[in-house]
Amino acid sequence: MRFMIIVKATQDSEAGVMPGEELLSAMQKFHEELMQSGVLVDASGLKPSSTGWRIQYSGDKRSFVDGPFAETKEIIAGYTIIQVKSREEAIELTKRFPNPAVDGKSAEIEVRPFFELEDFGPSEAIDRFREMEAKLKTQVKPVPDGMHTVTPHLICAGAADAIEFYKKAFNATEMGRMAGPQDKLIHAMIRIGDSPIMLVDEFPDWGSLGPKALKGSPVTIHLYVEDVDAFVTRAVAAGAKITMPVEDMFWGDRYGKLEDPFGHHWSVATHIRDVSAEEMRQAAQKMCG
Repeated sequence: MRFMIIVKATQDSEAGVMPGEELLSAMQKFHEELMQSGVLVDASGLKPSSTGWRIQYSGDKRSFVDGPFAETKEIIAGYTIIQVKSREEAIELTKRFPNPAVDGKSAEIEVRPFFELEDFGPSEAIDRFREMEAKLKTQVKPVPDGMHTVTPHLICAGAADAIEFYKKAFNATEMGRMAGPQDKLIHAMIRIGDSPIMLVDEFPDWGSLGPKALKGSPVTIHLYVEDVDAFVTRAVAAGAKITMPVEDMFWGDRYGKLEDPFGHHWSVATHIRDVSAEEMRQAAQKMCG
């Protein structure tokens, strides 16, 4: 049985107020538990209704209505889809759903079961839906769900230790690992925010060497985060080294740089103001003399 957990909008979510680290961590932990239990189908937050629209129908006529929409309680701010064995199991899981309110106060979720094809009587249209469903299940996606066009692939002297570091420093989630000779990792993947990163141990015989062995790395991986100062403080506490202190930059970011214990370089930023192209050009010229 599939159920949708519908997160109702609040004034904060409709105003575009982003969730803080505490709420993000609670949601990540809950959804990771769902994933590990094998019941998570999909989950996502939705942008405010001001970015969306509605199509209203009157017979054959269609009307386009741009957002925002006033009735906040009727607007969805996010959803989670689970697949479980019974309604009772779904109830027990949803009772543990974190309070989705940004301010930690009033919020509401609604849970609805999906219609399954078995709920409908015999029909040619339903038979065609079943054929579509069978094709979708066997269809191979060229780009797997959750992957982006570009994915960093890090070589680390001690990839298992690197995973633990990224969990502590960057609040990463481990997605999986595969051990090879001498228990070294021949493949692993973590997720930082919404982005996957692959990791592997050093294997010199295969030409697989990390930054430490190569005495440096020409590559910097950039992260956008909600609070760059808090992020850098956490990373340093976990063992990262600051290579450029966090400062406000002329392009509108508050920005700093780190080196992790495995030799990889990271830049970290929070966007704090929008800057025009002309203003950016003038500021760059001034900085360069």
